[in-house]
Amino acid sequence: MNNPQLGGGALLDLGIYPVSFAWNLFGPPKQVRAMATMTATGVDRQVGVLLEHDDGRQAVMQAALDTAGPNRAVVLGTAGRIEIDPIWYQATSFTVFDVAGAVRERYVSTVSGRGMQYQALEAERCIQAGLTSSDLLPPAESVAIMGTLDEVRAQIGLRYPDE
Repeated sequence: MNNPQLGGGALLDLGIYPVSFAWNLFGPPKQVRAMATMTATGVDRQVGVLLEHDDGRQAVMQAALDTAGPNRAVVLGTAGRIEIDPIWYQATSFTVFDVAGAVRERYVSTVSGRGMQYQALEAERCIQAGLTSSDLLPPAESVAIMGTLDEVRAQIGLRYPDE
């Protein structure tokens, strides 16, 4: 995680998850703002990112190699919020609250394991069908998300040795 030769740093190791989540919710950002604290090896130890999307929507995220946070996601809206339990980027449970903070719904996940079996099943389906990619996450979207990560890296001054 600290080796720049291996693409180390908080952004590419952990930050990809909230950036992808923001893309899933809001699409591509109109503006990216980022800051980071670097390690002695030159990778980002901590990174904070603010994404501005259409209609004034914002995504705020933090990733760190050396501190443990709550590892949860919260979606805030004018009529309430959704709190996704830890570890939010796996198959997990969530709670919907109204604007007053009352629980409106509680979903308890029944998926066993981390939920990665669905990725494996989709890869198997694509291979059997002779496909080189899936419509569930087209390569162009993956590349566009990486573009957002590249913009964050440019703003925090993170360059890898082979660039």
